[in-house]
Formats: sequence, structure tokens, C-alpha cells
Amino acid sequence: MCGIFGYAGSRVVCSSRDAERALALLRHRGPDATGFVSGPGWGIGACRLAIVDLVAGDQPVRNESGTIHVVLNGEIYNYRELQEELRGHGHRLRSSGDTELLAHLWEEHGKALLSHLRGMFALAVVDERTQKLFLARDRLGKKPLYWMRSHGGLFFASELKALRPFAQSWVVDPPALEAFLTFGFVPEGSCFVRGVEKLPPGHWLELDIPTGEIRSGCYSTFEFSPDPTLSEEDAAQRLVELLAEATALRLRADVPVAVFLSGGLDSASIAALARRLGEEPKLLFVDLGDAGEKHRALATAASLGLPLDVLPGEGAPSPELLPKLAEVFDEPLADPSVVPTYFVAQAASAAVKVVLNGDGGDELLAGYRRFLLAAAAERLPTRWALAAGLAALGLVSGKPWLSRRFREGLRDPTGGYLAWGPVKFTPGEVASFLGREPNLASFHRVLAQAPEDSAVNRLRALELFFFLPGDLLVKMDRATMACSLEARSPFLDQEVVRFLLTVPPKLLLSPFRTKRLLRRATRGLLPTEVRRGPKRGFEPPLRQWLAGPWVGEVQRVLHDPRCSLRGFLRMGPLAKTLSKLAVADPPRHARAVFTLLTLEHWLSRWG
Repeated sequence: MCGIFGYAGSRVVCSSRDAERALALLRHRGPDATGFVSGPGWGIGACRLAIVDLVAGDQPVRNESGTIHVVLNGEIYNYRELQEELRGHGHRLRSSGDTELLAHLWEEHGKALLSHLRGMFALAVVDERTQKLFLARDRLGKKPLYWMRSHGGLFFASELKALRPFAQSWVVDPPALEAFLTFGFVPEGSCFVRGVEKLPPGHWLELDIPTGEIRSGCYSTFEFSPDPTLSEEDAAQRLVELLAEATALRLRADVPVAVFLSGGLDSASIAALARRLGEEPKLLFVDLGDAGEKHRALATAASLGLPLDVLPGEGAPSPELLPKLAEVFDEPLADPSVVPTYFVAQAASAAVKVVLNGDGGDELLAGYRRFLLAAAAERLPTRWALAAGLAALGLVSGKPWLSRRFREGLRDPTGGYLAWGPVKFTPGEVASFLGREPNLASFHRVLAQAPEDSAVNRLRALELFFFLPGDLLVKMDRATMACSLEARSPFLDQEVVRFLLTVPPKLLLSPFRTKRLLRRATRGLLPTEVRRGPKRGFEPPLRQWLAGPWVGEVQRVLHDPRCSLRGFLRMGPLAKTLSKLAVADPPRHARAVFTLLTLEHWLSRWG
């Protein structure tokens, strides 16, 4: 894993000292080594976290003739197979790492090399023979890649902060602000800083260095194609086979690899498959105070015959954490689970360099409760759908907002996502305190391509291609990389994803239980209490934090006239919205306030 930076252009202005300063801003992503190489009109560099070929794997790398130069952030998991193929074609490799082989694959295939890669990556190639800079990003967007035009050339980096010294201006992009206030994250297709782009997942970009001409394209897409003939037994068997293969690939490393146990089904499945493969990975559990999660993690470890390292987590976070998060997540991210995720990464990084996790399981296998609501609403007549939906919610007296949210979801043209998903402020609320209708083009682009014949698959599409790259993958990348820790996600292997998009929704859900298929697939692998356990997740006690250690910060942000928010939001309509939410929907009120805290600290640090 690395942080990468570079530039190219016939009139580009960037000294080697400037490049070194940019790489220094990325050193947390790769503290083991830093390298930089340049030529007429170009320069590329990387900060390396050494995981494969610890001695000879430094970057940038080049081919035998020294005409092709490569930097890579991420991992190419099938590197051994690709190395064997290249040696068969007469290539001489100086290292056993995964970055060098990219230079040789470029010689063999050009941009078609991307179809040979199985991994998570953002990469850059400079070909001195053709005077081209080539950038590419993995199929799901696990690894970030920002770029912009400035100072006579194109600049790119793994994180936004490394581009700031080269930007001609640094102002908030209005549509990105509108999307952030609605969803709590900045979606793919937009960037919080105007003039900076993100290379989309599954895409490449090519710059002709002498002319400055840019070409770009898509090399990979995922499509839903449910197979009505697929049986539950066959689907479960195939899922285990593919997930085991994905896990085996992600256990490849020249340093110890751990499996992070959260106490839930997804991470437990990965640990069980690693054990079945004959591996004995270190099992890590970070104790954040949930006795149920700890009990299930201990049960999983005992059933696998492996010791569990229980690492102490942080207690209630202090207000000083908020500016730290603004530094780590250099686009604002108002997902409250960033707090425990960051604490977990800090604790785990003291023990290992690489962890496997269960990320992607909820999005692919319909693990959120909103999938049950969508299925109930679709399956039953409207007058019965409310009763079924409330049962799926586990509604109890004293929580009227759950009933209201479900009713709103039945009328929601997005299939319930705006009512049941991670919305902080509704589009109407955002319009009231911005003074304009929010531009949610990134959301509607994904929605327009989502399946129309299944409410469950429509939600899965939004989770996979909107929420996952905009929120979950950003959260995991930045939190772990801030601690020089690499996180690998077998559920997000491209072959696992492709297969699960062929599984009909009826095999994914029972009427009142999520992840039906995974529960079936892990019979014999996991204890019953883990396999049948409730959906778990990093659900922090946000309301307690806002009313406890963060209460002073809440009062400052909402009432201090010197706060930066006032330059963007109309505080009168905002106060009315918050007052209504405090009574009508306390959980969303807490998420909305956290969104405002996140925005204020971003503006204070980066605005």
C-alpha cells in the first residue's frame, strides 16, 4: 500500500522539492520508503508501506530499458500468476513485488493490462517512448485517485491534501456541498474542491504530455443479471468457493496478516475460510464496550481453534478528535462510524500491517434492514405493507419516527433509499437553508442505471455504486492509511461481486432476516450463535456524545457567529429544521448535527 503523486505536461511547473513536499503529506500511507523519478515534462513518486518483497519492492519501478515508469497504490493479488506469465514471455523481473510487473504488462498489453489485474489499485504509468501519462483505478474504487489541471500540466495524488500546494484556487464546489449535506459524504462524480476530479472506479485516463490532450474511458462495469434457475444450495456452494479463493489471494504477503473480527457474520466468515485454507491468521478484536460483539468474537475464535487478541479501544471521544478527523478525511465524511473505525485502525496498526475485514458483505448480500423494508413493500399490497414493514423494523412504542420513515419510503421514487438510507437532511431541508434546490446528479446517475424490476436490487445498486465508493471505501481507506495499516476486503473481490449480482433477491433475504444466503453458506463453518446472530455494526452512541463530551462544540458551531458555516448556510431556516428534527426524529437529528460539526471542522482546516 502506498501514497502516490505525480505530474505531467509540456509546460508544467513543479520542482523536485515541491514534489518531495507533496509526498511528505502522504507519508502516513507509506512510511517505509519514499521514491521519486522525473524526466522532461513529468515526475512520479510514491511513499511505500512494504508488504510484498520488503527488500526490492520500492517505487517507482521501471522496465529493463528504463523507458516505462510505474507507481502503484494498492495490491495486485494475482501477482504470482502474472509474474509466471511474464517470465514465460521472456521478461526479466528484478523483484517479486506486484508493482514491477505492471511495467512489463504495459509492454505486453498497453492499457489492456487492466483486464489482467485482480486487486485494489490506483496506478500511474509514464511511457517515455510515446510521451504518455496513464492513470487507472480499480473496478469498485477501493483506492482513491484525485487529479486536476494546474500550472501548465496535470497533477494527481492519492489524497486531496497533496494537491493543495499546486492548486490555483481552493474553494468549495456547490453541488458537492449539496450532496454532502444530504448524504453525509461526497459521492463519486464530484469533489468537495472545485476544479479537482476523482478518476471514477473502473476507469482510465491518458494524457499526451506534449499536447496536453486527455483521453479517458471505462474498462470495467458490473451489471445485475439474476439467474432464475439458481438454487439456494448451488448459490451457497459457489459463494463459499469464490469467497475462499478471494480470501486466499488476500492472505498473500511477506508480513503477518490478521483478520479483524467485529463480532458479526461477515468478518467471522472470512476468518473461518482462512482457517479452512490451512492458515492460522492472527484474529483481532477491538473492544469498544459491546459485550455481545465480544462474546460472538470469542465464540468464533474458539470454534476455529485460534487465539483472539482483544485490543483495548478508546472510550468516549474528546472534542479534539473532530479536527483530527478533518485532517484524516480530507473531504468531509459525516458517517458517525468513522470514529470507531479510526479507533480500530489505531489499535490494530500497533499489532500488524495488514488486516482482512468483512466490508462489502452488507451491500452485496442485503444485510441492512432497509432491504427487508423494500422486500416487504414490494411483496405485499400497500395496506399490508405498512404492518409488514413495521414488523421488519422491530418497531416498539416510543419510536414513532420509524413508522413515519417507513410510510415515507413507500412513496419514495428512489425505492426507499432517501427515507431508509443514510440521509442526514432531506433535499427539501437542504433547499430551505441553502436557498436553492440541491444538485444530486451523482445520486440520480446511479439510480437511473439501477434495476427497475426489483426494489431489493435497486437498493443494492445504490449501496454498491453510490454509498460504497462514496462512504464506506473512503472511510476504510483513510482511517487505515492514516495509521499505516492496509485493509483487504474479500467480499469485494471482482469475481465475488460478479457472481452475487446473478443471485436473485429471493435467495438473499428471508421475510424477517437479512443475509439468508450467507447464513446458509456458513453452515458447518461457524457456530450457530454467530451464524444466526443479529446484524451488527459500528453503531456509535452518537446522541450520547453530542449531549456529553461534544456538547460544548455543538453549541459553538450552531451559535457562534464566527463559525465558518455561516458563510454557506442560512442559519434561521437551519435552526428551524433542527428544532423539528429534535422532536420528530431524534436519530436523524443527531446525524444532522454531526454533519454540521464535520462541515465546520473541514472548513476550518481546509476551507
